[in-house]
Amino acid sequence: MRNQGQFDAIAREMVQAVSGVCCLLLDKDLRIRAASRAYEQVTLREHNELSGQYLFDAFPDNPQDPQSDGTSKLASSLEIAMSVGHTHKMRLQRYDIPDPAAPDGFLPKVWSPTNSPLLDHGELVGVVHCVKEVSESQQLLAEVTRDVAHGDSWDPAELLHTFEAVSKVEISGHLQRQQSLALENKQLMRAIETRDVIGQAKGVLMERFNIDADGAFEMLTRLSQETNTRVEQIARKLALTNRPPRSA
Repeated sequence: MRNQGQFDAIAREMVQAVSGVCCLLLDKDLRIRAASRAYEQVTLREHNELSGQYLFDAFPDNPQDPQSDGTSKLASSLEIAMSVGHTHKMRLQRYDIPDPAAPDGFLPKVWSPTNSPLLDHGELVGVVHCVKEVSESQQLLAEVTRDVAHGDSWDPAELLHTFEAVSKVEISGHLQRQQSLALENKQLMRAIETRDVIGQAKGVLMERFNIDADGAFEMLTRLSQETNTRVEQIARKLALTNRPPRSA
């Protein structure tokens, strides 16, 4: 068996090799020895923040959710993987995660987890925990339909609880897209307005100084530098007063 330093070095190399996969490498005591960057991102954690933490301290059950059972089911799956020595695939699991932006807050999440034993020359040294986030109702429905087709029934309350989490994720994503689109539209309108104002100001300068468009823009730029004022502000003043400001 390798010492802890060797184990940690190997763990880091392993997760770096699968950087696009959401996975944790745990030792036999379920302490996090390494996390892939994809896992850190999907769980909203800073780089290397999870290293050394006990898994269920880093990701406890949501105390605000009386139906929360993620830790017990994940612990059972990890135990199966380590004791049997084979990969154990869990069915979809609602497992909310701590919200770094809100103390004591949790974000609803649904995962498709897989746990595989990690062996060193035949000796169990840990377990690899990998997840895929399920963030769309259609994806969840397809997974549930597949489970039922294979004889794995769902408790109605558990199914509703799981669908609730995915619905919240979808609504949150929709709101974020709306906000992003609104911001883009605002920036676009501002850019159009600024372009129009600068165009008007250039027209004023071209008429008053008998110069071309390039010369007018060069004058605006020079005035901006000399007065330490944004070009847009100078252009707006010109457009409103229809008089060129004095150069410093």
